[in-house]
Amino acid sequence: MDDDEIIKKDRFKGKRITFADSDRIEEFHEISAEFMEKIFELLPGEYLITDESDVADFTDAGSSDSSEIWIRISEAFDIDRSELESSRFVNIFAEIARRRNLH
Repeated sequence: MDDDEIIKKDRFKGKRITFADSDRIEEFHEISAEFMEKIFELLPGEYLITDESDVADFTDAGSSDSSEIWIRISEAFDIDRSELESSRFVNIFAEIARRRNLH
């Protein structure tokens, strides 16, 4: 679908889809690919994330419990949820980049 495409059928007929920007996500292309593979076992092309994407977007359907995801993030990247201003992926990726630049 193109940005701002109008849905033509089903219960969302007439609704407009607008995808969030992905400028900041693109800045962290390599980190995002590594993160998505390590945390969710997803390869590039198997997911869509934007600057608005959040850990909560990847919880099980009907659940908002992200504790298991945060355990995996902590184990893989040594980052705790309490260290971040939000659980958006761009904030997590920025923290990973910041830590890697310090070494």
